[in-house]
Amino acid sequence: MDLSARTEHRLPSGMRAFYFIWFGQLVSMLGTSMSQFALTIWAYEKTGSATALALVGFFSFAPTVIFSPIAGVLVDRWNRKLVTALSDLGAGIMTVVVFLLYLGGNLEIWQLCVTGAISGIFGAFQFPAFSAAITTMVPKEQYRGQVPCSV
Repeated sequence: MDLSARTEHRLPSGMRAFYFIWFGQLVSMLGTSMSQFALTIWAYEKTGSATALALVGFFSFAPTVIFSPIAGVLVDRWNRKLVTALSDLGAGIMTVVVFLLYLGGNLEIWQLCVTGAISGIFGAFQFPAFSAAITTMVPKEQYRGQVPCSV
């Protein structure tokens, strides 16, 4: 394959960055959601109580619902890429805290509620910041595909 054929199939730098960030956010959001789901199941298995399951689920999900309207407004005023990175970092730190508590044999239901709530707050900021940052990363001619549209 000659050099000209290889350069034709290269993605524009804006699209390469988009795919990189999109995949990273997919892994981050999916991992956080799966971890929170697994922790609710763990709480039920540990206690045998549906109340524990409901509490862990509630404290993981409710902050996202409550803070999402506020987060959207604040994200519009702040650096979106920084908010995305800090949201990922915050959720990751909460996951590490839960993991360390679990390894130490000290993990309790109330700790899952607290870390789930903090992670939920970070999650409320993560998606609006990511969504808004994407529009600044991708060139306008790439919004509808590889061919610029003429409207």
